[in-house]
Amino acid sequence: MKKVLIIVIAVFNFMSFQSSYAQNIIELPYKPLNKEFLSFTETLKEINRTDYQKSIDLCTEALDNYQDMNIRNNLIYWELSFHYASLKQYDKCFDILKLGQEEGLFYYTRTGERVFPPYLKKLKKLDGFETFISKNSELKEAANQHKTYEFMVQLPTNYNENETYPLMFIMHGGIGNIPNSQFKYISEKLEKDFIVVYTQGDAFAGSFSRAYDFENWEAPIVNIYQQVITKYAVDTTQIILAGPSAGGYRSLILGLKNSIPAKGLLLSFAVYPRDSDSTLFINAAERGLKVALLCGENDWAIQQQKKLGYLLDKYGIRNRFVVFPETGHEFPENWPYYLDTSVGFIMSND
Repeated sequence: MKKVLIIVIAVFNFMSFQSSYAQNIIELPYKPLNKEFLSFTETLKEINRTDYQKSIDLCTEALDNYQDMNIRNNLIYWELSFHYASLKQYDKCFDILKLGQEEGLFYYTRTGERVFPPYLKKLKKLDGFETFISKNSELKEAANQHKTYEFMVQLPTNYNENETYPLMFIMHGGIGNIPNSQFKYISEKLEKDFIVVYTQGDAFAGSFSRAYDFENWEAPIVNIYQQVITKYAVDTTQIILAGPSAGGYRSLILGLKNSIPAKGLLLSFAVYPRDSDSTLFINAAERGLKVALLCGENDWAIQQQKKLGYLLDKYGIRNRFVVFPETGHEFPENWPYYLDTSVGFIMSND
């Protein structure tokens, strides 16, 4: 009788554990990318190479056309404030940030030795800076009173619940969000053939700069996976875990541990800050795990990535290790091509 009681209690505790995470996880309704803004960003990318002032003019004009707050945050913070700072127009940089703050935006900032954004040191000299920073902190603290992990599911074009589909499960990097991940993982192959799950962390570093809990991220992510395979027609033998930077690291940990039964990992400039138990690599090789590791030769993490590539070879994990010349901690040029070819490598039965 005592043994039965122990088992019942263990099961109850496990179910309570799972339920507690489920309460802090929200599935967002699917929202497609704004194709007009996508086209605009491609134009902007070319202009940013040579003419910041022209980029400023286009972004300022675009603010009149877009009311979506994520888009406005991208224009105000990631485009205009950095362009103004590059031109040393710090008054205008500060003004555009304050405009966004008046609309309710708050920004990812970092103090100390690794100040971010770098121009913050210049803004400190301007009147009203302390008030601005204080308000930024207040908005951030208020947002973090209600932490939830969120995910969004993109179904294949001709989705049929009576069939099953491969799954691409995506985690953003150190900071990120679902819409920005969508912009990075555009692929006709994914749209046509895959169920794609985009996730974002529970902590707010900025209005649209989310972060996964540093220590307790794994259980909620696995919970999201469980919710997805329960609700949607997933082929659980055909799962790819993917993400850039820290999202690549999380994909690696989940894949090596088999916390999510991945067929393969698509790691973009992954951070690999620690050694893993060799047994995990050996077991992953026996399961047939495949890894696409895509890195830049100028990435600050390239030595970690080379070590990871060595370990994959050492323990017999099939991998595709591509190093892009003159590229840093970022997606390479022609990324959609490498996205599709990496998916092809992982999904092949060779």
